[in-house]
Amino acid sequence: MTGGRAATGMAIDEHADLRLPCGKGPAAPTSNHFYGLVQTLRLTFGDRFLGFLLVTFLGLKGLSYTLIQTAMLPMFKELHASGDEFQLASMVAQIPWAMKGFVGVLSDCFPLCGYHKRGYLVCSSILALLGCIGLMASRLLNFGVWVVALLFCLMSVQYSTFDLLSEGKYTELMQKRGGGSEAVTFVWVCINVGGLVGSLVTLGFIDMSGPQPLLKLAVPFTVLALLLAWRGDLPEERARGRGAVQWAKLMSEPKLFALACCMAVGALTVAISATVLGSEGQLAVVLSVSVGLAVLAFAALPRTLAKSNLYMFLVSVAYVDLTGPLGYYYTANRRCVPDGPGFSYGYYLAVTNIVGGVGGCLGSLMFQGMQSWSFRRAFWLTTIVQVAASAFDVVIVERWNLRLGISDEATFLFGDAACQQIAQML
Repeated sequence: MTGGRAATGMAIDEHADLRLPCGKGPAAPTSNHFYGLVQTLRLTFGDRFLGFLLVTFLGLKGLSYTLIQTAMLPMFKELHASGDEFQLASMVAQIPWAMKGFVGVLSDCFPLCGYHKRGYLVCSSILALLGCIGLMASRLLNFGVWVVALLFCLMSVQYSTFDLLSEGKYTELMQKRGGGSEAVTFVWVCINVGGLVGSLVTLGFIDMSGPQPLLKLAVPFTVLALLLAWRGDLPEERARGRGAVQWAKLMSEPKLFALACCMAVGALTVAISATVLGSEGQLAVVLSVSVGLAVLAFAALPRTLAKSNLYMFLVSVAYVDLTGPLGYYYTANRRCVPDGPGFSYGYYLAVTNIVGGVGGCLGSLMFQGMQSWSFRRAFWLTTIVQVAASAFDVVIVERWNLRLGISDEATFLFGDAACQQIAQML
């Protein structure tokens, strides 16, 4: 599923120099530049769309997304889900992010209610609101693991749709009005600040009151995003022909459309297999979908892009993700794992997120020094950082850190929590 972002309208000349473009990464503004940054953004986007971006990236993708993500572990543990089930349920909840390419094609070619973006934003917000209400009522209605996973998935529909369509619109306006990297800086600042606030809120509630307050706090941002989308704060003209399908645009890139559709079907197939099949069946489905999408990518994308896409996919496959079982291990009480770390939810989900946010900022600054690097050197560095982060998990599980007199908290905090965020930002 790693090809989702690569397949959405990005074209690369097969013979182009694979150097990272200067000025495209998130900059790190100082206080002296803050006022000028805000004024530039207001001139480029206007106050209404700037407010919409603030709600999208600070309120939704930053704060609300952090609250929902941190609520998942305690909720699934309350349902007595195993570590493996939690891992699969988390994957199901993230499926909409793998379908962003398909949603992008749909919004470009199939308007809803006369608009290319507004209808999809409103529908995704309604689904998210239903998902959040369902999660808050899950205890009362005794929902099972996979129903709860589906409700989390509905929340992700809004996050991924707003992220995709807002990004497309501000990129379009930057190109039309000659904007620079200010929007990228603004977006990453909003996401990091929102995530930091969400982590602080989590720290204040999760150990004393459980995940329910986090779900309730996510509702206002879902409703506000719905109202702004309904009002049309994301600027767009009404579609020609009042909802007519844009066949010319659709047929201009038929291979990309086919690839986006296959990716969406593949993502849904993998999600369904996770809920109904055993481990052997899941493996067969994942292998079939992965090989099929890799072949289609080489047929639909420029060769250079297809190779990069395949490399990133193979890196993801080689990185064995044990987030689910490790989450249970780190937060298990002394009766379950007598010699375990015994982290509280507040520490594991909130404090580490705060340190991770600092690590993400450090990664942003490091990225600025990598502007002239080739993709190959950049990939080497991120791979090394990820390997280093995973090594800290091995050290804690084997209890080597205690033999060296280093606490579990310090080992995890300055190892996995920080290094993973650095790798993501790079």
